[in-house]
Amino acid sequence: MNNGKISIRYAKALLFSAKEAKVEEKVYSEMVTLERAFAQIDLLKQAMTNPTLTQEDKIKLINSVFNNKASKLTQSFITLVVNNSREDYFHRIALSYQELYRKDKNIVVTHLTTAIEADEKIKSQIIKSVEKQENSKVELRTSINPEIIGGYILDVDGKRLDASIIRQLSKLYKYAGH
Repeated sequence: MNNGKISIRYAKALLFSAKEAKVEEKVYSEMVTLERAFAQIDLLKQAMTNPTLTQEDKIKLINSVFNNKASKLTQSFITLVVNNSREDYFHRIALSYQELYRKDKNIVVTHLTTAIEADEKIKSQIIKSVEKQENSKVELRTSINPEIIGGYILDVDGKRLDASIIRQLSKLYKYAGH
C-alpha cells in the first residue's frame, strides 16, 4: 500500500475522532509538536524503525515528545499506531493531520521572514491583510534571516512577495548592467 495513503487514512481517522471528542485543536497542536520533533531529531526517526526497541519503549519515547502530557486521544492514537507496526509513519501522519485540519478549518499557513524580529503590530496587520485577501484564517509562522538586510519576505499558499532589501539591491545590480 502507498505510504501516503496509509498516512492519510490514519490522519483522517484521528481527525474524525478528535472532532467527535471536540479536541481537534488540541490534537492539531500535538501533531505540530510531533511533526517538528520528527523533523528536528533524527534519532527519533531511527528509533521508530529500530527492531530492538519494544513497542512499549516506542510508545514511551513518542509520549516523551509531549513531556508525557499528551491528550488521552493522542496517547491512544500513539498506542494504536505502534501496535499496528506503523510507527515509521508518525511524521507523515502528523503532516497529513495538519493539512486535513487546516483544510477543514479554512486556515492558510503564512510564513513571514524578516531581518529582525517583527513586532506584534506588524504581525497583526499581516494576518488581517492575508485573511482578507485569502478569505480564510491565517496561521502565521515567522523566521529571522539577517541576510535579507531589511524588509520582508511573505509566503502565502505557494505565492511569494519578496520586499526584502537584498532583493531590491539584486534587481538594481541587474538593472545597472552587471
